[in-house]
Amino acid sequence: MDGNYLRVTQEELERALEDPNGFHDDTQDVLDELADADLPPEQARYLTTHKAWHAIAFLLGRAEFHVDVVHGEGEIAEEEDWGYGPPRYLSADQVESAAEALAVLDFDELLESTDPNDLTEADVYPLTWDEEDALEWVGHWFKPLPAFFSAAAEKGDSMILWIA
Repeated sequence: MDGNYLRVTQEELERALEDPNGFHDDTQDVLDELADADLPPEQARYLTTHKAWHAIAFLLGRAEFHVDVVHGEGEIAEEEDWGYGPPRYLSADQVESAAEALAVLDFDELLESTDPNDLTEADVYPLTWDEEDALEWVGHWFKPLPAFFSAAAEKGDSMILWIA
């Protein structure tokens, strides 16, 4: 299970809300085109946090982060399934708010008073928290998020998020 993000314009978000199945098909085409792009987060339209998504959600939840940047805030379609449940979204305003907060968030501060056992006890996926560098691995996948969100906010983009 991987955490996925796609930057979308307001028009694309409206289309996703109106025709989630058709938009999903279009998204697959876009992802196929972007698969080999390997762009820096400031230029990317798509980003994944791979299997670190659940740990990121756990850490941000403990920090009482005000926007759900892992699962999204709005539901696109309850019956639609893009892997492990329906896709969700963040509006352009929510992306901007999250970008501002992520820009000043220090990942090392998120880890303060966090022990890998905390993630194990909370059944945080992928349950490999006994490995020596597990929290550094999460940091590797977290670090592109602020730049990705900032670039989206600068363009006034919304975001679609899903776990697949």
